[in-house]
Amino acid sequence: MATVQPDFQQSTDKVAARPPMVVATLSGQHSHKTVLGVDVHIWRRGNTYLARGSFEGRRFGETLGNDELEASARLRRLLGEIESGAYVRPSEACKRPLSRPTVSRLTLRQLLDAFLAEKRKTRGENTSATYKSRLLPVLDFVELPANRKQWFLARDIDRSFAIGLKSFLHKCQTTRNGRTRGKQKLLSTRQIINILECLQTALAWARRADIRHLPANWLSPFTPDLIGSPPTKDPLRHDLAPIAARLALVRSMDRWQLCHLALSLVLPLRPNEAVGLLVSEVDFENGSLKIGTRLAGADFTKARQSFTLPFPNDLHPVLRTCVGQRGEGPLLRSRRAFANDEFSSVASFEVLSWQFEEWLLTLPPDRIQTDQDRKKAFREFLGRIGGLSTNSLSKEFSKVWAMADLQTSATLYAMRHSVTKGLKEANIPHLDMLYLTGHSTGNILNVYTPVDPVGAMAKYFSTIRPLLAAIGTRWSEVSQAPGSHEAS
Repeated sequence: MATVQPDFQQSTDKVAARPPMVVATLSGQHSHKTVLGVDVHIWRRGNTYLARGSFEGRRFGETLGNDELEASARLRRLLGEIESGAYVRPSEACKRPLSRPTVSRLTLRQLLDAFLAEKRKTRGENTSATYKSRLLPVLDFVELPANRKQWFLARDIDRSFAIGLKSFLHKCQTTRNGRTRGKQKLLSTRQIINILECLQTALAWARRADIRHLPANWLSPFTPDLIGSPPTKDPLRHDLAPIAARLALVRSMDRWQLCHLALSLVLPLRPNEAVGLLVSEVDFENGSLKIGTRLAGADFTKARQSFTLPFPNDLHPVLRTCVGQRGEGPLLRSRRAFANDEFSSVASFEVLSWQFEEWLLTLPPDRIQTDQDRKKAFREFLGRIGGLSTNSLSKEFSKVWAMADLQTSATLYAMRHSVTKGLKEANIPHLDMLYLTGHSTGNILNVYTPVDPVGAMAKYFSTIRPLLAAIGTRWSEVSQAPGSHEAS
C-alpha cells in the first residue's frame, strides 16, 4: 500500500485543483424551459459554459463552449433538439453512425485542412501531399484581402468565386517542383483542371451528410462547363524513342547503366515497377519476370495487377550480373552497392519479409496509415539495403540521353510508351497488350480467349533484333573493358 499512496495522493490533488461549478447565465437566464417541460440549467466551470438537465428520465450534461456567443448558439440548438425529440446525449452521440447535422461555419482554409487530414488517413501520404500542392493556389486566391471579405466562409463560395479563381489560375506562376529559385512559368491547362477538380472533390466531401461542413442545399459552382476538359494526346504524335534513338542510348551506356536501364528499353515496364523488382522474381528457367503484389499487399503495381513478363535470351547475361550471388534483395541497386556487391545479407524472401516487418516496428506509430504508406515504406526499406529509387533511375536515364546527343528530349517513362508502340506495331493482340503492360484484363473476351504472353513477346522480340543485338555487343564491350566493375 505504501507504494500506491503517492500516486493516489497526486490524483486527489488534481481533482481538488479543478475549479468548482458555479451558477451562470446565458441570454440573461440561468434556467431555460422547453415546451416539453425540460429545464436546462446553465453552469460554469472556469471559462467553460456547461448545460445540465434531465431528458426522458435521465440526467444529461453537455459542454457548450468557452465563448459566450458560441455557448449561446449551442444552447439554442440544444433546446430545439430537446423540443423536437432529437436530442442525443454526448456519451451516446459518439456511438451513432452519423454525426450531428450541425453545419460548420468554416473558412475555406479550415475546410481544406480537415479534408487533407482525412485524406492523409485514408489515401496515404503521397496522395495527401499531391492534393495539398494543388490546393495551395486556391488559398492564395481566397486569402487576398478583397476576396477574404467577399467569401469569408466556405459556404459563401458561389459561381463568381469559381470564375474568379479560374481567371486567377491562368495568371498564376509556379516553378518546377516548387523550387524557390526555379524559373517561373504559368500553370499549364492540365494543371489548372487538376486544381479545379481537386477543389471540387474537397467541396463534395464537405457537403456529405456524414461530414456536413457545408449545407445540404449548397450547390457546387464548379460545373463541367467551367472546369473544362483536359487536352487529349495527339494519336499521331511521334515516338520519342524509336529503335534508332534506343540504339544510340545503348552505345552511350556504361556497365551499370546497361544493367539497370536495358529492361526499360526492351520491356513495357513502369519505372516504379522496375525498381521494385526482387531477385527472386527473375525466373531464368522460363525467361520471365514476376511482377505484382508482394508481402501480402505491402507492395503492388499501379493497377494492382500481377502478371508475368517474358524477357529475351539476350538479357540473360545482364540480369545474371544484376542478381550476382545474392539469394534475395532488390534486383536493381545503387552504383555503390552494385560495384562493391554490398547489402547482400538477405538470403531468402522469408528473411526479407522478416527484416521488413522488424523495420516497420521501428517507425513512428502514425507513419503507416494506408496501404500506400506501407508500399512507400517498403520501397524505402529496399533503398536501405542497396535498392534504387525511381528518381535515381530517372536521373541516370537523363544523363545517358544527354550523352547520346539526341535532338529531342524524353523521360524514362517515355520508354514505356515507345515499347508499347512497338508491341502494337508487332500486331500483338489487344488482350495480350493489356496483360503485358500491367493493365486490367476484365474484358468479357478474356473469359473466352486466354492471353499468350510468351508467344506475344517472342513475336515482338523478333521485330527489335537490332536493339537486342546492340545490347549484346555493348555488354561484351563494357564487361571486357578495364575497370568495368567499378562505378563510373
